[in-house]
Amino acid sequence: MAKESGIKAAKGILYVLSRIAIAVVVIVIAVIAFYTAMHTMNVEMVLKDAYTARAEAVLFPDKESSSDEILKRMFTDNFLNNDTKLNGNGYDEFDILNYYQRTEVDSFIIWPWEDQATVKVTDLVSEITGTPLDMIAEDGTIISAEGVSKKPPEWQNGQYEVKLLKSGNTWKIDSQKLLKEIEPEPTGTVAPSATPSPTDESAGLNTEE
Repeated sequence: MAKESGIKAAKGILYVLSRIAIAVVVIVIAVIAFYTAMHTMNVEMVLKDAYTARAEAVLFPDKESSSDEILKRMFTDNFLNNDTKLNGNGYDEFDILNYYQRTEVDSFIIWPWEDQATVKVTDLVSEITGTPLDMIAEDGTIISAEGVSKKPPEWQNGQYEVKLLKSGNTWKIDSQKLLKEIEPEPTGTVAPSATPSPTDESAGLNTEE
């Protein structure tokens, strides 16, 4: 009888321990899933906000006094020092009035223990309209002294392989590599005569789907 009681007690303990182990595993999985979803959503938001801020900084270089600080929160020094758009002057001759932007992020997963990630991002900036700084034609294009019309340069639209680094609790874009160029389809939603604020998303300057 004593032996049977000991066996039953051992089985009971093993049963309890197995249930505790299962509960612990479920809790660990739930915690990992929660933080994975949180990190993934955070990185997706960083990507979309970063490309929006980048386009605004390039197209409206003198209209946003805090653009440098905003960019530093989303991009590493490596990116800021090497990005040809941010360091170029292709739009210096134009007062940009309006544009359409769409940034799409491919599906990805960021595990809680990761401190770097590579994500595919499609960034499209099109229908850029602006007035010249010297002479304005009726259609809003620049007319040079020789009478040749000139429009704002086209944006290099395409899909990029974007590398992000994590510093503390902050994710930043460190580099991007163009995978393929994409010709955006016209939306017909941007009115050349509109003059909204660069940060007014409700005016349709930065539309993300």
